[in-house]
Order: sequence, then C-alpha cells, then structure tokens
Amino acid sequence: MRIGLDCGIGIPMRSAALAPAPIYYVDPAGSDSSDGLSPATAWQTLGKVNAATIPAGSQVLFKGGVTFSGSLMLREGQHFGAPGQTTIFGSYGTGNATIQASLNSNRGLDALNPHHVTVRDLIFVGTGQTVSTATGCHLVNDLLGNAKLSGVSLLRLDISGYGVDGIAVYTGDNAYAATSASGFDGLLIDGCLVHDCTGNATDYTGNGITIQGLYGLAANPVSHTSPVIRNCKVYNNTGTAGITVSHSGSGILLGQCSGALVEYCEAYNNGANNTYASGPVGIWFYECLNSTIQFCESHHNKTGVGTSDGGGFDIDGGCQGCTVQYCYSHDNYGSGYQIYQFSDATIKGLSGNTIRFNISENDGTQAPASKGGVLVGTAESGRAAPNNNIHNNTIYNSLASANGFYLFSNPNQFSASYFANNIVYMTGIGSKVINSSTSLTPAYLCIGNCYSSPSTSLKWGSATYTTFSNWRTAYPAQETVAGSASFKAANPSLVGPVPVGNIGGFDPLALGSYKTQGASVCRNGGQNINSLYGIDPGPRDLFGNAVPQGVNDIGCFESA
Repeated sequence: MRIGLDCGIGIPMRSAALAPAPIYYVDPAGSDSSDGLSPATAWQTLGKVNAATIPAGSQVLFKGGVTFSGSLMLREGQHFGAPGQTTIFGSYGTGNATIQASLNSNRGLDALNPHHVTVRDLIFVGTGQTVSTATGCHLVNDLLGNAKLSGVSLLRLDISGYGVDGIAVYTGDNAYAATSASGFDGLLIDGCLVHDCTGNATDYTGNGITIQGLYGLAANPVSHTSPVIRNCKVYNNTGTAGITVSHSGSGILLGQCSGALVEYCEAYNNGANNTYASGPVGIWFYECLNSTIQFCESHHNKTGVGTSDGGGFDIDGGCQGCTVQYCYSHDNYGSGYQIYQFSDATIKGLSGNTIRFNISENDGTQAPASKGGVLVGTAESGRAAPNNNIHNNTIYNSLASANGFYLFSNPNQFSASYFANNIVYMTGIGSKVINSSTSLTPAYLCIGNCYSSPSTSLKWGSATYTTFSNWRTAYPAQETVAGSASFKAANPSLVGPVPVGNIGGFDPLALGSYKTQGASVCRNGGQNINSLYGIDPGPRDLFGNAVPQGVNDIGCFESA
C-alpha cells in the first residue's frame, strides 16, 4: 500500500497560453527511436508507451486494425492527467487496435492509481479464458487514507480471453485484499463488450465486470462513489469449477459502492462452470448503498450447482436503499429477481430496497421448485430486514413446479415489507403462485396482486392452500385492505404472445406483449401503495408511462 495523496497535488496546471497537448501515435511499422508525434514518426511498441512520460491532457493513439503484443501499463507520474486535462489512450485510423497478451500473465490494461484518464476504442485479447492467469482491464487504487480518484473512463472496449476478471476495479489487488477504503469517484464504464473470460479464476475473482472495495460496511466507509456502468454486453463468462471459498462467473457485480448506476446493459450465458454453493448472478449488488440497476436484460445465466443463484438480478447482503427497476429477466437457471441477506455481522442490515416495474419470464429453469420469479430471503436471525418492497412486476412462468413469489427465510426477519400490485401468471403444472418457507409474522404482506395458475396452489409455512379464502382465513392481514379482499384471481389478459425470449438488451417496444388488454382486471385494479404504506412508486412504468394515471394498475404496465 502507498500513502494516500490528493491526485491533484503536485501536478502543475497548464496555462491557457501554452500549446495544445501533443498526440502520440503508435504503429508496429514505426520506431521507438522516433518522436511519436505523427503517423509518419510513430512509436512502435507498448514497451515504449509504458516507459514514456506523457504530458497531462495528451492522447496516445494506436493504429487501428493492427495488433500490439503485451500489456498497456499505466502509472502515476507518467500517464495520467489532471482536472480539465484528461489523458486519452485509444485508436486512430480504420478500426480499433488490438492489444494481444503474449504471456498468460499479461493483463490487457494494468492501471495503478489512475485518475483523469480515458481508455477507449481498443480491443484487449488474452491467451484464452482457461489458460490466462490475468484480468483484462485491472484498475487498482492502493492508496491509504480513504482517497478517492476521479476522472477515469473505459469506453467502447472489447475484452475477451482473460482467465480472471474481464474488467476489475479494486481497492488492493482483488476483492478481499483491501486494507483501506480508497477507491474511485465517478468511474464510467460505457459501451464495453466483456466476454469469454473468468475460466481460470481464483478465490474472490472471476466476474465479467466488477467494482469492489473494502469489505464490511457495518464499520467501514464505502470505497467507490457514483460509478456508472452503461451500454455494456457481458456474456460467456463461465466462471471456474473447484473454487471452494467464493463464487465465480457473474456478469456484473458491484460491492462497497454508493450511488452506483447500472443501466442499458445485457448479461447472458455467464456462470456455467461455477461449483461454489452460491452465486453467480447476471447483474447484482452486495454491500451497496442507494444504488440502481435499470433498463437491463439478464438472461440464460447459469450456475454449476442447483441449490441457489444463477439468476438474473440480485440485491444482496448489506444493501440499503437499492433499486432494480424497468428490467427484463428470462430463462435464467436461478430466480429472476432476488433480495437476500447472508449472515455476517460485519455487513449492514438489509433494508429499504425495491424491485419494481420489471418482467420475469420463465426463470428458474435449473430447479424451478427451489427458485422463483422473485425470491426474497435472509439467513440471519436477530436482525430485522425492514422496508424491502416488491411491486408492479409481471412474473410469467410456464415451467412445471415453478414458484411465482418465493419467500425463503428461516427464521423470518422481514418486516414492513410488501409484495404489491404484481402479476403472478403461472401456466405450468404444479406451480405455486406463492411459496413461503415461513409463516411467522411480521413477514411480507401481499397486497393488490393478480394471481393466475392452472390450479390455485399457495404454500405459507408448513401448510399448502388451494383457495385464497382459506389462506386469508389463516392469515387475515394478507390481501386485505380496509377489511376487503385486495387481490384478483384471474387471467391477467396480457396483450401477448408470451414468452418473448431474447430482445438483445432493454427495448420496451419488444416487450409490448406484457401490457394488459383493455378489459384486463389489472387495469385500474391495483392499490395505492403510496397512500396506504408510504411506498414511493417511482415516476414511471416499464414502458415510460407516468405513474399513476388515475387508479393504480397491477403489473409492469400503467394504462392511461
């Protein structure tokens, strides 16, 4: 570790009267003895770039359509900019340049304590995901003293063939190496393709894109503030079999962040080789505060074991004030959406999280009976998990023995939490619209939902009910508002046809099948969860319609 310094201290600010920062060119046909200041006098190798001292605000551009061998290694005092003087590394000419690992240990991008730097329009290729021992793009802040580095962007990169992580942003060398809460502020990862990595991961590594810091937010501050991951595709990151202490093969995983935003991303076919008992998931948070996942598609994600996870989206242990909204999950081995607290006193309690205006389609393909369209659970006892609300989602499943809403919690720790205004549309034989492992109260209150299944089957605690009347007699607070039944037991009359399948990233125009028809009982059939329970429904539905428009609708669509 190094002592933390303000990244602006000691960096001279350039006067407006000075000449523009130079542009350096790199071409395999060039020469490292040249000045690099024009295509005709280009440098030749990555070694020259790595050893050079680049003035703040300069550009270093690699010739497009050709390949450079080795790693791009960026260091303080040589390669970074200053406020208002971002240094850029990218491509010029036709197409993007490729940086090809020559050794299994070669990282594509190796940046130590980066700030005010953009890496864009490059292709990083490892030696193969099952032989490479390196990460594709590895960004580390190892400063002491809770130092936050800013001005870092990764734009339009294509990263593949690395054995560990695709893109990793860490405090220390990996997710559990941190000894301070130093990290990054406003980090941007935009337009990147991360694929076919993670096949040779080690403990606490092996994700498509990950941002993680100092573990244990019950006692420590967050490491990373306001990171953004946007417009990325993360796929075929299989994970690694045989790791005994951690999972591998997640698509996008963030931890120890506040104000994080993941949007317009697609994660698919990740995690197939994971053999750890939990994880991975397509897109998820743990130990994150006030962070959001939205406008994403997560599908066909897997896990090598059938007991848990392998799902689409997850708000996991230690998360507070996090939201998953306006997303589409389908055909995942695990649950479509999950809120879960693992047992660890060093993390914060699970509270104030929301899953709203999403679609789950045929999730739980690996083990339908033990997963769900939405799953919530906690492994803790003695610590409450309040205000974790799930509303206005549409859950469709045609698999046999599937669960719509699966409450998996022993003992139950949830309180002041609502499953409200959701469509639970099950067409498979033996499906359960609700499956709760606990009957203890306080628990989730189900309010204003529309349920449809071949034969009503609802498990609450040790009992299974075949009528809503019997369930509500046993638990009179369920589906009851002002003394009257609040639910609908009817086909939701979706526009259809469903299922929809792959749509190549979030696109509401491709999801119109999940709107309700004009005569649907779901139109104007919901409850006002704001006035009843103080739940902010958010500004819009999945399709961009303002919420509410008159009486609340049930499901992800709000009709006029």
